[in-house]
Amino acid sequence: MVFHRPIPTKFKVKTGTVIKEADGWYISLTLEDKRVPVTVAEIQPTVENTIGIDLGVTNYVYLSSGKRVENPRFLRKSAQKLARLQAKLANRVKGSKPWKVIKDKISKLHQFVARARLDFQFKTAHELFGKCDVLVVEDLSVKNLTRRAKPKTGIENGNLVYLPNSQSAKSGLNKSILDAAHGQFASVLKYVAWKLGKTVLFVDPKGTSQHCWNCLKKVPKELSERWHCCQCGESLERDKNSAKLIKKIGLSYESGGGTPSLKKAFEKKEKEACGLTVLR
Repeated sequence: MVFHRPIPTKFKVKTGTVIKEADGWYISLTLEDKRVPVTVAEIQPTVENTIGIDLGVTNYVYLSSGKRVENPRFLRKSAQKLARLQAKLANRVKGSKPWKVIKDKISKLHQFVARARLDFQFKTAHELFGKCDVLVVEDLSVKNLTRRAKPKTGIENGNLVYLPNSQSAKSGLNKSILDAAHGQFASVLKYVAWKLGKTVLFVDPKGTSQHCWNCLKKVPKELSERWHCCQCGESLERDKNSAKLIKKIGLSYESGGGTPSLKKAFEKKEKEACGLTVLR
């Protein structure tokens, strides 16, 4: 066995998981050392030490400070090569040597995409935590975001018919969401936050794209509308508005108070209006 790194002294090997990958066999070891602290840092978010981020498919990450990280789209960039290999595979006799060779190439391409994506997520997480102590992120449900569009029905000549429901466009969006792998990115953020002794705060995503960050009033927008305009005078990119609102929701967080949400941000605003501002 070739060790990726030596086992540290006084660490005890607890489990070993054998994994078959496209490029060979691996064994993943779980180590334990009771001297290592397992506590998670809880840092109270403030305006200075906190950054809110909006996750998307055009911009992978949009920061409340106005900076952005472009979406690398690893699967999209490899789609043509993958399609060519799959077409060749379909023309080979299943189980033959040429079939196995092409199948191995497809597996290694998928492995490259997955590893490139994970490497990008770790580098992005370290870059983000280098700018703040508390990172506020939407608690997205990828499963709900990638559901099929609901069927639309109507009556035509007395018969029940199915109407266009934009499922083809939804399928393309679903593929982009899965390519971005925001669920995996959330796990990476949790690990990096623990490793660096910092805090990642997940907030309820409900309403974060439909309300103004400044006055919290609802400003309805379709998905195609990429600019936010409010009666209070705020005019900025939709993603930037969402990132600033996510940060504002995160600032309403109090230890033991549950998941921060837009409702709690409204409650904090009302308290501040009554002169009940808590200094931090």
